[in-house]
Amino acid sequence: MQRYHLLAPYANATNQERVDAVGQSGSRDAPERDATRGLSIIILNLNKPELIVPLVESLIAIEPSFRAAGLGFEVLIGDTGSTDPDVLSLYDRAPPMVTVMRGLKYQFSRCNNQVFFAHARYDTTLFLNNDVILRDHPDCLMRMFTLLERRPELGLAGLCLFFPDGTVQHSGIDVFRDGPLRGFCFHPHARETMPATAVESWDCLAVTAACVMIRSALFREIGGFDEAYRTECQDVALCLAARRLGQGIAILNAGHVLHLENATRPKGSEDWADRQLFMRRWGAFIEAFAL
Repeated sequence: MQRYHLLAPYANATNQERVDAVGQSGSRDAPERDATRGLSIIILNLNKPELIVPLVESLIAIEPSFRAAGLGFEVLIGDTGSTDPDVLSLYDRAPPMVTVMRGLKYQFSRCNNQVFFAHARYDTTLFLNNDVILRDHPDCLMRMFTLLERRPELGLAGLCLFFPDGTVQHSGIDVFRDGPLRGFCFHPHARETMPATAVESWDCLAVTAACVMIRSALFREIGGFDEAYRTECQDVALCLAARRLGQGIAILNAGHVLHLENATRPKGSEDWADRQLFMRRWGAFIEAFAL
């Protein structure tokens, strides 16, 4: 397989480093796995048994519906140093559909990329935060998968996420059209109530990586998440990279799927260095495409 992902625009390397990496036998690449229909689910985790244990149990319960449809299904956990005995017990007793990649040093983009390129086997990949609660809506992943299959023009599908009080946390990402924040991203309808008449899915500019499903071949073509971002913006950058390749993005409303936002990150934390980097790299594209 040609290693185009190592030559992706804006990769965190010099041109010479990218050229050298193409010829290195140890470069981060994956075998041709994208032809097998199914879903690879990638979750990063550090301890938090109250989150990861019920999430994995929910995914194990979802697997039979994929198997019945003739689809593969695997859960890939990138662990960044868990020591909690309940988490370690979960890993040790997990069924074969669950693979744990241990010893990762946390950086969101890099760790997700490492797990994907090392282990993902199926034609569709879901990046999922450990603080998303699927228990009450077990059909949401199949509905996301079906949305991508039904609409070949889409490259990614997101999922509407809600706060515990029932208000909207995420229903797609857009950009401000005017004013001092022109071009900056925001979450439309955040903290509002989703109307009962809301349609099942709609197109949007971008979606959050807290729960995003992407065609594996597209993720590989883009080169994965941009590792130059430390904590923010890598999800929107991924979406815009897909749009630059002509791929559409939609979001599915599958009911009140809870996202305990920032359950594993300090509340209110912001990374303005990442935001400035994002605007330098994508400001012109946003101006031309979205405004």
